Formats: sequence, C-alpha cells, structure tokens
Amino acid sequence: MKRALPLVLLSLLLLAFVPTLAQQQAQYSQYMNNNYLLNPGATGVEDYIDVKLSYRTQWVGLEGAPKTYYASINSSLGKWRTTGKRTLREGRRPFHAVGGFVYKDVTGPTSRTSAYVSYAYNLALTPKIRAALGVSAGMQQFAVDGQQLHFFDPTTTAASAAARVFDGSVGLWVYSPDFYVGVSGAQLLANKLDFSYTFNSLGDGAGNSLKRHYFATAGVRVPLNDDWSVVPSVLVKSVSPAPLSLDINAKLKYRDLLWAGASWRAFDSVVGMVGISYEQFMLGYSYDAGVSELTDYHHGSHEVLLGLRLKKRAQVVCPPSRFW
Repeated sequence: MKRALPLVLLSLLLLAFVPTLAQQQAQYSQYMNNNYLLNPGATGVEDYIDVKLSYRTQWVGLEGAPKTYYASINSSLGKWRTTGKRTLREGRRPFHAVGGFVYKDVTGPTSRTSAYVSYAYNLALTPKIRAALGVSAGMQQFAVDGQQLHFFDPTTTAASAAARVFDGSVGLWVYSPDFYVGVSGAQLLANKLDFSYTFNSLGDGAGNSLKRHYFATAGVRVPLNDDWSVVPSVLVKSVSPAPLSLDINAKLKYRDLLWAGASWRAFDSVVGMVGISYEQFMLGYSYDAGVSELTDYHHGSHEVLLGLRLKKRAQVVCPPSRFW
C-alpha cells in the first residue's frame, strides 16, 4: 500500500501538468443548483439577481488533492420581469441577461484562476417555454509553483511559471416551469498554454492546450402532491481523450423549503446532497463517496454552496426557484 501511494500521487501530478491528457474543468457535485456554471445560456433565467458562492475540497486526506472556490452572479436586464402582474404580451417578450463568475482551482503545486463575463438573449417559444442562447468570454491563468515540487533525484529542479489564455464558451438553454434542456461547449478556442517551465532532466512543458469540453443536461420537475416534488436530471460530459462521463441525479423537494438528493457519477462516485431555502437564502451540502480505485487513498469529497436571491425591486418578493 505504501509503495503504491507515491505512484498515485505522481499520476495525479502528471495529470495536472499535462492538460492534453485529462479533463481540465473543475468538478462540481451541485452543478444542478447552478446550471449557469456549465451553460451561459442559463444566464438570468430567474426573476431575481442570482448569487452563488461555493467551496469544494476533493479527495480529503490525499496530499495535494483539488480545492475549488467560485463566486457567480447573473440576472436578466430590465425591470419588467419583476413586475407582479405582467400581461400575456409582456410574458412573451424577449429579454437580455448578463452575468459573471470567478473561480480558483488548486491541485498540489498547480493552480488555475479564471474570470468570465456572459451574455444571453432569451425569447419565448410558446407561452410557457423559453429558449436562451448565451456566450461567455474570459481569461484563464494556469500556474505551477516550482517550490512545491519534490523529486526522487535531488538534482532535479523546476521553476515556477504561469500561462494566461483567452477563453470562450457558448450554450443553448430551453426551459419551462417544469423542465429544462441544455447543451454547451467550453474552452472552445482551445488556445495553447505557452508554459516556459522546464525540468532540467524531464524536458520542456510547452505545447499543451485547453481541451474543448461539451455538456448536455436535462431535468424535469414531477409534482407528487401539493407539497412534494421530485426532480430527476442527467448530465453527459465529453472531453477528448477522456471517456464519456455520465451523471444521474434525483432531488426530492418539500415545497421550496427543504430538499435532499443523490447522484451517481458513472464508475467514479456516489453523491448525497441536502439543502434548505429560506426567503432569499439557500444553503446546500454534498458529500461524494468514491467508488474508483483511488477510493483507498482518500475520505471522500465535500462541497458547500451558499445562494442569495436578491430582489430587483423592494416591493417584489423573489419567486421560489423551480430547480434549486
């Protein structure tokens, strides 16, 4: 077991250093509570200013395991959407929405810091179904802290370095009070990461690039009675050369006050989630129990999500959220 641990840590380190070999986007368990993270088309779909703050610590107990922080905000533009009594014509009117988010993902000696802004155009397809096309643009910085690198050969050294690239995403979001469907692509520019770091006996790290990520997700709200509803959802994620990733989720909601849920991430982990919503506040917690070969070396993953639903006008009460 002790002999295997350095090999596992080295494998994780190589995955962090060589973006062409692995998924680069941070992993979240409560993405269904903030679909805006994965799809810019979901910008401003609620009747309030949506603020989310999150912290995730992955693979607890494993040295150098990922830690992720993010903050996001998005809203529709204009005041008509917060008017208590809208006419049928106003309800079918298209609108614009904007948002932004920042996050930092740290894995051992490597880190990634990013900032994005997004825009979406939202229009009515039917009296109850709307569609939005969104785009986001921003910067990513990948960094390596050479001081944190330790090698079996003491003569091997590595300097700190960083690479900054422009990035963009696009997404389509179709939704109603009872369902949503979305497709999106991230890191579509696939810009090259021009790292200048060099290991004096391992070669140059240049030549890596951002890998395109594709997401498809869908969810439906199924009322059980006046108080209870269940929200099953699914997420399919594709990034070459990694295998296709599949998440199957289900949330049981009591009114718009309490919820509990579970997820199965194919061949990787089982996730349990709980949450509470009260007036403008939402708090969610999730725990990932691993089922992969890495499970013997960590104690699961924890994720906390805080949501704020800010009113656009003082006299209007924010409506309850359908999905989160």
